[in-house]
Amino acid sequence: NEYKSYLSFRMDIVQGMQSRSLKPDVASRFFHDVCCHSKTKNQTTSMFLEEEKAKRVLEEYSLSGIDLSQIKTNNDVYTPSLLSLLHVSCLPKEERKFALVIVDVQNDFISGSLAVADGAAVVPVINKIRDNFATVYKTADWHPADHISFHSNVKSGRHRCTDRDHAETNLFETVTVEGPPVLKQTLWPDHCVQNSKGAEFHADLMSRDTDIVIRKGMNTCVDSYSAFWDNGDTDHTPLYRSLLERSITDVVVCGIATDYCVGFTALDAARHGFKTYIVEDAVRGVSPDTVAPMVARCREAGISFIQSDSIPRDLLSLPFSRQELVDTICSSHSHFSKIELEKK
Repeated sequence: NEYKSYLSFRMDIVQGMQSRSLKPDVASRFFHDVCCHSKTKNQTTSMFLEEEKAKRVLEEYSLSGIDLSQIKTNNDVYTPSLLSLLHVSCLPKEERKFALVIVDVQNDFISGSLAVADGAAVVPVINKIRDNFATVYKTADWHPADHISFHSNVKSGRHRCTDRDHAETNLFETVTVEGPPVLKQTLWPDHCVQNSKGAEFHADLMSRDTDIVIRKGMNTCVDSYSAFWDNGDTDHTPLYRSLLERSITDVVVCGIATDYCVGFTALDAARHGFKTYIVEDAVRGVSPDTVAPMVARCREAGISFIQSDSIPRDLLSLPFSRQELVDTICSSHSHFSKIELEKK
């Protein structure tokens, strides 16, 4: 399924590249080679290439100057980081298109049943930066009342877990639920129920008629942290195709919560080939115990952490000169060889 997902991803990217007059034949071959050689490991859906196979692919596409040690786990190379190489190398010099993705700034996450500490603090920061972006998405949990993530539904037996007695489960515990699909699930308080006050965007969050709302978590049997895919990678939202249709190259993520919906949305953005940023002062997390590993995971995937004050200066001062483009890529991607990149 992961392989099919990447093949579909490759074809979508190639079509998107054709609309920007880039080189679809090179893109197609590169994606095909990466996908064919990649594999999953450690019972995760993340894909990796063996180091030697990665070197062969890079040499074939004259990318041998890339330092694989920066994107390597043991002897394997993280596939999304390789895919991002194509994204950056095909970037039109005269234009990059940015989208802001505001994740789950909803009442229940700020002052309701699943309130995150200091969650309200993200709202003025997001309001300050949002008008820097021509394309703005707002994502929202939009759960049915019988959703599988609600502890009340598991404890009552409406949804069952396979690894313990459902009646003995506790709030915030992680269990294995029957689904389908069978997945690990953290049990949350009821939150963001469809058409409830808690599911509404926070009243102080600025809105525009042009904002694109992406709702997620509507399948009773599977949760959805990411604004792209549900937790089982069984279904997707319209977000990815919408970004492609608008020729977006860079995705800036903010909102709630760093360790769950923000983090997984950013990881999927990077996985789908977008240069991805998280605005550090415009996010808040559920717990330091889960924020730290998510931040590490995002950094491993090549996601940049930035401050809101840097957005107009560092991201949107376009177009880039040749040297500015080289310097910017190398400053945010330490695995690029500056000499090799300048040569290209």
